[in-house]
Amino acid sequence: MDPQLVEVLTDLCFQKEEQLVSDLLFVFGSNIKHKEIAGIIAELMDNNQVDRVLITGGVASFGNSFPQNRPESEAIFALLPERHKQQPIILETRSRNMLENIIEAQKMLAAEKIKTISFICHAYASKRAALTLKSFFPNASIHCISIALPSYQAEHPITAAYWSKTKYGQSLILGEYLRLITYGNRGDFPLTAIQPYIDLVERLLLNK
Repeated sequence: MDPQLVEVLTDLCFQKEEQLVSDLLFVFGSNIKHKEIAGIIAELMDNNQVDRVLITGGVASFGNSFPQNRPESEAIFALLPERHKQQPIILETRSRNMLENIIEAQKMLAAEKIKTISFICHAYASKRAALTLKSFFPNASIHCISIALPSYQAEHPITAAYWSKTKYGQSLILGEYLRLITYGNRGDFPLTAIQPYIDLVERLLLNK
């Protein structure tokens, strides 16, 4: 893959990571990596970096999802250390995708009181997650904590540094580029901030 295309797609799809003290830790639903996600939540709680924790995710139903009979949020919560299970963690159990994660969670929050949000999600979708959260919580500052999606080559997980090293990673990120366009046009978030990147990707793909 062309190095310039790799650079632009990386900037487009991957949100810069920051770990700051936040009013809310927003955990996006995930069909995998539950133990890793629970570990991050526990560490942030132990370090007093978050005031409240909200874990989202219902029963996954998309095409490649690993079959489960319990909501993703409950599966993540079950792996937290017992000391954290006694804390007032909010579980959202109805949503089936990123947009629903936020819509259903917002019903459970006093959004106007939230000034800072840290979120956990898969790295490849972190820019879309940040844009969508900002659309629903416009007055909050948004900070990203990403987790790597595994690929078929263990040494090349789907991260900003390694996604381009495998065909699977390239396919996933090109798909994410299309999702950003589709969901932006649908109104999930404004495309203004990322339109220059989208335009440049299109030009580079046409000039291949």
